[in-house]
Amino acid sequence: MKVLHQGLLAAATLVFAIGNVSAKVYNALPEESVISYHMVHKMHEFTGVSKKFRCAVDLPEDTLKARIYVKAGIVEFNSGNSSRDGNMLEVTEAAKYPYVEFASDSVRKGGMDDKGQQLWRVFGRLSFHGVKKPVNFLVRPLIGGGKVRIEGIFDISLTEFKIERPSLLMIPVDDALQIRISVVANGP
Repeated sequence: MKVLHQGLLAAATLVFAIGNVSAKVYNALPEESVISYHMVHKMHEFTGVSKKFRCAVDLPEDTLKARIYVKAGIVEFNSGNSSRDGNMLEVTEAAKYPYVEFASDSVRKGGMDDKGQQLWRVFGRLSFHGVKKPVNFLVRPLIGGGKVRIEGIFDISLTEFKIERPSLLMIPVDDALQIRISVVANGP
């Protein structure tokens, strides 16, 4: 438990830090950090991945006042299919709304995972496609080797963010867009 109070907790889409240290800004290591989205269609599933995003955490002693900020360019996500990526840029209107951003409001203990490890719940606002919505999600810190890895998954609704669902053979993808984060930062 003490190691959690000395570590960095990052999230999303999304990063979060915990600790009993004086305020310090932690930045994600781009070569080791990933944000991805996952979409489901009746005929197939696909994932778009980005390793190019800004992620910073300003950590005061009071984690409820931690400031977490993540900004990713829509154009930086790659699904491995240029046609599909072009379609995603079109439906998200990336020329008009080039970024997806997350800013936290607070972070609180969120229970334990099935291995007895502390989880943290991050509360904040996600700005996507010109719409700002409150979101909250659980993150799991993994500490070791002088680094902290934060992993989390959460879903958003494409229609709530006013995004036309992409279609294949006249059948639209599911409304849920799953966002996964795996952010690595140097530990304290």
